[in-house]
Amino acid sequence: MSTTVRAAAPISLPIETCWQSLRDLTRAQHYVPGLTNTTISTDYKEGLGASRIVTHKQFGEMDETVIRWDEGQGFTVRLHKGDKAARPFKRASFRYELRPISNSPSDRDRCEIHTALVYELPFGLIGRLFDRLLLRRIFRLSVIDTAVCLAENYQTGQPVPESRRSQLRANALSSDSSDS
Repeated sequence: MSTTVRAAAPISLPIETCWQSLRDLTRAQHYVPGLTNTTISTDYKEGLGASRIVTHKQFGEMDETVIRWDEGQGFTVRLHKGDKAARPFKRASFRYELRPISNSPSDRDRCEIHTALVYELPFGLIGRLFDRLLLRRIFRLSVIDTAVCLAENYQTGQPVPESRRSQLRANALSSDSSDS
């Protein structure tokens, strides 16, 4: 059984402008909390199959490979370390998706970033219990932080300092989690 944790945040920029930043897979350390470096590990830098190695200050290196690419809208990466899922997961992916706020002409210069972590933990019932008691809350906060920090980074062009994260959480439009 997999779990999905979602969040969203507004961005005061048009989708087209945001897409130019989002499609650059080398920028993740500027908006994903805890990342210190991003290196492209494939010959191509974007699109289906493109892969990057991200370095997290607490967890070390992890591979992220694009498994879905929706031009102008978003992409999904599989979280892994070599051939295995990244710890602590049995399977995991992360989705970044830009959406219009509305179809109104007055909203053309604004959009929303939607982020989602879809994962399954190992150890069956014990893993699901650990998820419900602790991990889901941690992952939910991480997904929210990624959405609001991405929005802030795109609007300012600057990396988001850790000290701003809790303040930026007030900008989150929504967050939820579900089991599938």
